[in-house]
Amino acid sequence: MASLFSLNSRPQALFRLASAANRSVRCTVAEHHQVLNKFYAVQQTRDDDLFSFVTPSETSVPDPSKSTTIPGAKSQDAAARREPQFFELVEYVTNRTGRKRAVKAGQVRQTAWLRLFQLANSSEQLETVAELFPRWRDSGKEFRPIHAEAFVRRCEELNCPTLALKVFGDHSKYGLALSSLFAARHMLHSVYDKRPLSDSMTVAALFGVYKLPPVSSDLAACSMLYVACLKDNSANARIVAKALYEELHKQVQDKPPVKAPQESVIRARYAEKPNIWLLDALKTIEKVHKKTGKEWRWIRYWTTEREWRPRDTFTPIQPATAAEHA
Repeated sequence: MASLFSLNSRPQALFRLASAANRSVRCTVAEHHQVLNKFYAVQQTRDDDLFSFVTPSETSVPDPSKSTTIPGAKSQDAAARREPQFFELVEYVTNRTGRKRAVKAGQVRQTAWLRLFQLANSSEQLETVAELFPRWRDSGKEFRPIHAEAFVRRCEELNCPTLALKVFGDHSKYGLALSSLFAARHMLHSVYDKRPLSDSMTVAALFGVYKLPPVSSDLAACSMLYVACLKDNSANARIVAKALYEELHKQVQDKPPVKAPQESVIRARYAEKPNIWLLDALKTIEKVHKKTGKEWRWIRYWTTEREWRPRDTFTPIQPATAAEHA
């Protein structure tokens, strides 16, 4: 199946739900995935000179090793500092971006956006940041894949995935491209389990709009969208689910099994998330298939087999007979 959205049997009603996506957008597949964990670790200990026009004393943070406050008080102090830092950086970016900069001195760095995403402490604050995106484009600058990944991640953390749908669905306004497969997968993960199927279909449509690999060709994305269709269980959803199931079953036969890491430190790494999401979705599929009487053993065999062998059908590995041991 070349693309989920080239199926002759595609349900027109569901695909119209994805019309919010701006299909006239043109973008290219950008550079390989840049891991976000490094930034999230480093940004806690350094400001990366976001305010290049301010003296160090104005942006310095007290040394935690010299503090005598208890951990609870430290947490409250950090929370109290976040809001003024957020609005200070919003003002700095606003004054130094756009077609006509209000302040000529100083320069907004790429990392300023990552810092803003982290400082935003509510969906309203994150939307305030999103409204600044057009000013970046008007300054002749472009966002990078890491910005798309960080924005989607923060939208999920602040429980506002529809903001990501709004921004990536209107590229002509915001200028933030869904140029990363990691970001697209993450956005699907943020909506497939708890949001209406229409949101998952919109994300699926954006895969094609931004010229990413089709949803059906990616195991994690295919599994999550299939779960969304199973949960909806409408007539149109069942048509899409049938096509996704066939593609998912075919891919599982052709690819080695995926194992999720057990160590919490490794599981927290952003690069490990797609495999974790895939296995979570497969567990849900297995549970639903058991309940509805559909075939599920192929999932169990694929996720538990120790030695992978491509084959047309999944059968348990039989124990050796006594004759074979002789």
